[in-house]
Amino acid sequence: MPQKGRLKTMARITKHVEERRQEIIDTAREMFIESGYEKTQVADISRRMNVASGLVYHYFKSKADILYAVIDELAENKIQDTKNALDKSNGTALERLGLILAPDPNLGLYGKLVNSRAFLKYCKEKTFTAISPVFCSLIEAGNEDGSWNCEYPRETAAFILQGIAGASEMLECPPNAEQKPKVFTDIIYRILDVPPRR
Repeated sequence: MPQKGRLKTMARITKHVEERRQEIIDTAREMFIESGYEKTQVADISRRMNVASGLVYHYFKSKADILYAVIDELAENKIQDTKNALDKSNGTALERLGLILAPDPNLGLYGKLVNSRAFLKYCKEKTFTAISPVFCSLIEAGNEDGSWNCEYPRETAAFILQGIAGASEMLECPPNAEQKPKVFTDIIYRILDVPPRR
């Protein structure tokens, strides 16, 4: 029989630091996509996780920090998917270039996450910075297999990726939005001096 005046305590669920941090990122991503970044509060995230808001702030200083972690993870996943696709492909560098230029299925997610130019710019910069070494390696492979002859692979990779990042904003609205993949592909082929396709 419990003694008078004593409170029953619930067992605390303790999770490993990385596991808890990942749970916050996953929950925040879902909520940002569902309701938008602006409409989601840290209290909403903690409520869905069934934890105190203070726990979330133990891992992240602000809601913006959580968003940056979500974006970082999406970018890392994109890079890993691209690397895996390139590793599985046995084609020439020119054929494998199409894997990098393929539209990103998560691109629409960035717009759903937040409607802020600063965050969208961060998304693009994060993705292009991460993919730059992969793209540079592909350009070097193209030099070796004769797909093209590029004297400055690293600089060319940076130039192309920064150009795409900058030009993307100008081509967001129809009618240019649908042309974007073809336009970028044609420009990249010209920069790399790829022979005309038949």
